[in-house]
Amino acid sequence: MKIKNLRVIWLLVCETALAGPMQSVPLIQDAVNQYISNNLVPGGKYEIGGAQIDPRLQLPQCEQPLQVFTQSGEIKPGRNTVGVRCQGERGWTIYSMVSVRSFKDVLVLNRSLQRNDVIRAEYLTAETRDIGLLQQGYLTELDDVVDKQAVRNIPAGSVLSKLHVTELTLVKRGERVNIQSGKAGVLISAVGTAMADGAKGQKINVKNLSSQRVIQATVVDSGQVSVYF
Repeated sequence: MKIKNLRVIWLLVCETALAGPMQSVPLIQDAVNQYISNNLVPGGKYEIGGAQIDPRLQLPQCEQPLQVFTQSGEIKPGRNTVGVRCQGERGWTIYSMVSVRSFKDVLVLNRSLQRNDVIRAEYLTAETRDIGLLQQGYLTELDDVVDKQAVRNIPAGSVLSKLHVTELTLVKRGERVNIQSGKAGVLISAVGTAMADGAKGQKINVKNLSSQRVIQATVVDSGQVSVYF
């Protein structure tokens, strides 16, 4: 029995020797970590999870530099499948799951808003949130939201997004407006009636009360539209 056991052990040792050197698992892990670091936006706040390569993994040592890749070519917040490839003579490919949590300071309402309320800076607080859990269009800059108006009722504690706000209505349907028209060097003013609500820069139909004609004019300020030829 002892002789048979020795033969088995000897065969295993020989097979291991014939297999050649094994790839260092820590080197695979380092390559994955470096890829993740290189593909994250610098200066961000992140929590990285996963990408734990099984230390028992036995792969032929790669003669070429390891190639780390993702299907999209980048690392995004959420779950990412990361591949490591060896293109040597005894090539191999393995995959690992990497989870990334990305945190940003976003604008959060500290009070409820009603539809058409004008949004003021004091209504907002900057809070750090995991953006992977937020809908696209979240807002981070005060200039993108202050002095605009809510498109619907928004409860306190909501993260503001582009879908929540619109440009301030400067002209309301049915109200009288001052129409400025003309061309370079010639300016004519008239009184009209807005036939639709309008924000700055928006084109709306306006009825000229003098000529009774309906024209399309651009909203330039509160109660003021312009038509230039």
